[in-house]
Amino acid sequence: MEFNYSIEIIPAAAIGEAIAGTPALIVDTTTNDDMAKLLGALYSVSNKKIYYTRPGINGLSRTLALAEENGIRCIVLGGKKAPDFSTALPAASYSASLIAPGNSSADTAKLLKSIISDNNVTEFSHIAYQTYRYEASVLKELKERQFEELRLGELRKDIALTEPLLRNKEYIFMDLRSVRYSDFPDNETHSPNGLYAEEICQIARYAGMGQKVKRIYMFGYPSKCKAESPSSQLAAEILWHMTEALATNKHEDPGALGKDEHFLRKIVSMGEHGQDIVFVTSSSTGRWWMEVPEIKINKNQYIPCSYPDYLAACSGDVPIRWLFFFQKINPN
Repeated sequence: MEFNYSIEIIPAAAIGEAIAGTPALIVDTTTNDDMAKLLGALYSVSNKKIYYTRPGINGLSRTLALAEENGIRCIVLGGKKAPDFSTALPAASYSASLIAPGNSSADTAKLLKSIISDNNVTEFSHIAYQTYRYEASVLKELKERQFEELRLGELRKDIALTEPLLRNKEYIFMDLRSVRYSDFPDNETHSPNGLYAEEICQIARYAGMGQKVKRIYMFGYPSKCKAESPSSQLAAEILWHMTEALATNKHEDPGALGKDEHFLRKIVSMGEHGQDIVFVTSSSTGRWWMEVPEIKINKNQYIPCSYPDYLAACSGDVPIRWLFFFQKINPN
């Protein structure tokens, strides 16, 4: 089979050192045979080879274990239901993000509740949720644990606000039911509201740009989707945005020694009695961070932020994101 895209189909047993340098491995657990062909019809910009495998019945855990042993980042394409919490996440500490409309579907609700009640999760963000699809008690628990959240309405004002919430996450879960029915007609919720096709692709790119990303799970994709359907085409384009971002991603750490030449420091004075806020921006990628002091050990943490956070500080307002992390890092 010939592809325009730099994709090679391999058996799960072939995962090992030979492909350790690949930007990503797509692990297709659906019963649909069309995705590799759809993805292969797209054109690569990075020209880096992406590998594609189907683990077979009961082979997912072994496939992911082999990939992890060889430092290979995976994109797991699942079916309709969210992955099982016990097999999708490690037993050690981790960070995660969820792109989902809420917890109105039973499988997503189970995944969400499992994560926010897990003592191993150190950072978590819920992106693109719709308040009327979110159980109030669960949303309250998320906020009480000082996890991040970004409502769909706020996201729509500036989609770049999603990037800082994904930048340092290791495990990212993307529910395709986040997309409105008119853009994803195989959405079983038939919701008239949700992310636009362009927005989910942009978020997919941000996910692939993550500095710590290890695994991305895509689900809410019915196996009955036909190759010619808009849903299947969109799923392929989402995968394309993820893999291209993973292939061209650049690791950046403003706190690393000897990296000063790559970053610009901008100090914003908050007035006579206010604390100066230091922002750092990358001269190559345009990413932004802010320094948040950890008072107990007299050390700064570099927190991902956005350009609007910097503009807010320049206008004399302490960014809400800075306050959120200052209180989280320095509990009473």
